[in-house]
Amino acid sequence: MARPRRSRFAAKAGLVAAVASILLLLFGAARPSAHDPITTKITFAREIRAILSARCVTCHGPGGSAPMPLTTYEEVRPWARAIKEQVLARRMPKWHAARGFGAFRNDPTLTPIEVGMIVSWIDGGLPYSTSSPRVPAAPSTLVASAFPARRSLGEGGRRKIGVPAVRVPAGGAEATGPLRTRWVSGWSFEPGDPLITSATFTLADGTRAGSWVAGDGPVTLPPGTAIRVSSPLKVTVQRREAADFEQPYQARPSVLRLVTRAKAPARRAWIARESCASPGAAAGAQLLAIRPLLGPGLSARMAVQRIGAPAAILGWFRDFDPALARWYWLSRPTEFGIDARLSADAPCDVELLLSK
Repeated sequence: MARPRRSRFAAKAGLVAAVASILLLLFGAARPSAHDPITTKITFAREIRAILSARCVTCHGPGGSAPMPLTTYEEVRPWARAIKEQVLARRMPKWHAARGFGAFRNDPTLTPIEVGMIVSWIDGGLPYSTSSPRVPAAPSTLVASAFPARRSLGEGGRRKIGVPAVRVPAGGAEATGPLRTRWVSGWSFEPGDPLITSATFTLADGTRAGSWVAGDGPVTLPPGTAIRVSSPLKVTVQRREAADFEQPYQARPSVLRLVTRAKAPARRAWIARESCASPGAAAGAQLLAIRPLLGPGLSARMAVQRIGAPAAILGWFRDFDPALARWYWLSRPTEFGIDARLSADAPCDVELLLSK
């Protein structure tokens, strides 16, 4: 009678071993293997780190708004397959404007060459460097370069410009502060915790004075241009839910900094909220930036129509996420006088930053 028991035990052990083998195979297929053959000359140390530093660490860095940092080889490797899927689908970096429709100064998206490098690196075995494909250097040498300074108009990393104007308490949702100026020509916002995804700045009468979305850098208006403001200024922040795998953080105050002018500028800028079929603003007005306001997942192509002239394409905004409604700064200001109107192929609203 003992033999059947041993047979049943052996059968169960064999079944457990088979299931374990299948799970190990599935797990190994779901993440990069330490023994993947190296089939690419693209390396983390030479190409990938530079791309991540330029395109990703504004959000995926220490204290950034994204749930996982991507500043070291050890941090990037577990997310490699997910990174590949996101960049091929053009879901990262977060940017609603389709490439090839309009041109924007603050476009953070990956170029086709950068996408190809990332995919080649991941499919080619994730080598760290040509001299040490499997054993990276000490972690201290892997930190991506400090958030690089870029041009203004929302293109910067985490540079600070201006003087502190409003501080939102750590963990707070809004704050109001007095202004000692009538003209603002730029701003930067420093989120106090990684859960903050956006912030809006409004005047006492509810007029929108500006906004910030995770990933945005400092904003500097064109020379001789400023927005007229009135005191007090209210700052409201929005937060996302924390992911289960996120590390604890120490919240600090969020700070809005303003670049001010003592005298009236040569050109006054203002923000106007319009429908996507709005007429021109005023003779001689220029359109500097647009902020589409669409419903979740919606898309719209926008253009400026003028009598007797071809339409000037502004952008094609797709799969919209209202929580990340950012400003899109035109590479070149577009004339938006009384003979022009904004057109779109879908119902929508939009905020326009105009100057005259």
